[in-house]
Parts: sequence; structure tokens; C-alpha cells
Amino acid sequence: MYKTVEGNKRMTANDACVEYPNNYILMQLENDDTFDPVGLVLYIGDDGDELFSLQVNLPVPMGIVIEGLNYRRSLGGLVVGE
Repeated sequence: MYKTVEGNKRMTANDACVEYPNNYILMQLENDDTFDPVGLVLYIGDDGDELFSLQVNLPVPMGIVIEGLNYRRSLGGLVVGE
């Protein structure tokens, strides 16, 4: 289930993860910055697949679904390259 964020808050993707730690977030990006994109938070929800299909059906230009802070997981290992 998802809900609309009133006022369409403008923030970075990292700020949105902290602001909505227990949700998935659908954002409309303003730039294509790889490390910390800035955009409008449109919807929050508890199912990432549902928000992704909403992004495709609406269509949201430059839309991205990101995970809240509590959904982010570490792989718990080290990668060593040669």
C-alpha cells in the first residue's frame, strides 16, 4: 500500500532514506547525479514492486524507487580486486 506525500518534499535521496526509514520511496529526480541525486518525494509505501509499477504506469519522468534506511542491507563481506 502506498500514499502520496503532501507538498512533494524536495530532498536528496539520502535524506529521503533517513526521513522515511521504514518505507520505499518513489522520487522524481531533478538531476542525474550518481552519488546523491536531488528530487521530489512523490509517494511512500511498504512494497517496492508496487511503487515501481506505479512509476511505470503514471509515467514519472526520471523516477526512481529507493529503500528507506531500515530496508538497506549490507552484504557483510569485503571485495578485494587485483
